[in-house]
Amino acid sequence: MTNLTWPSAAQTIQASAEQVTDQIGITMNDAVSRLTNLESDANYGRHSLSSEAEALLGLRGDLESLIEQGTIISATPYQYDVGQQLESGCVLTPLQARDTLAAKLQDKIDTHRPNTSTHCIAVMISASNLASFASQLANVTSVLCFPDWMQTARQAKALTTNDQNKMHVPAPIVQPRFKPKATANAQPLYEYEQHQAGQIATLESLANDATNVIGKLSVLAAKRSAKMDELKAQINALKALQGSVWSAKFTGSLDSMASQLKNTNVPTNHQYTIMSLLLSEKPLTFFEELLNA
Repeated sequence: MTNLTWPSAAQTIQASAEQVTDQIGITMNDAVSRLTNLESDANYGRHSLSSEAEALLGLRGDLESLIEQGTIISATPYQYDVGQQLESGCVLTPLQARDTLAAKLQDKIDTHRPNTSTHCIAVMISASNLASFASQLANVTSVLCFPDWMQTARQAKALTTNDQNKMHVPAPIVQPRFKPKATANAQPLYEYEQHQAGQIATLESLANDATNVIGKLSVLAAKRSAKMDELKAQINALKALQGSVWSAKFTGSLDSMASQLKNTNVPTNHQYTIMSLLLSEKPLTFFEELLNA
């Protein structure tokens, strides 16, 4: 039997770090005192873009207004009591999907049914065969990541390869199993690393004084410019949309929208269909413009 002892490697790191960190309190207090004495001599000017940026602070509110609370209900071929089971698989026509969702809007037993006037966007894709349905879903769900659509896309894709995969029997894994590679950081190493990293971060901050203030501002300016270019590129990349859907917009009470939906002509009568209703008390501006509803 061997007694547990604190590792000398860890003790050495701690002792080395504390040679400097123990002096920080006194040194920083002295620096603050010197700066306080110079405060009356400082002249703080605004950035040249500060006024222009201030005039655009309302953009935060505009952005947040695009995010609204709401709910999504869907009709898919693979839902119980929605899709029709045939020998060839589960199917759902646009008319069946439309009528199913119209009936759901009038379902007063559902406690989560909205009680106020609502804005609604109906969105649908339909295909004549399973392979085309899976392909369309794969394209559309790269943009519209609705949970029901993602689940339906996975199921449709799996069904297209079912004949090839169902006869495959993988070899069993010998027990015991290897675990995925992970950091070996069981206690007390995990907690020690957190605390010690804090000391080392302070050392790294102090050592950063090797670069003067002007040099740091130059690096900061380059980083900020690069970050703005990165964000612009990422937003523009989202605009590379693919896929097409059918959509329509309704407003009013749920009973009124059920009647509007019931009287809407859907464009195809293919066997494979998914239709969803996006419901919200406020207009869904982003999705209305995205879907041209």
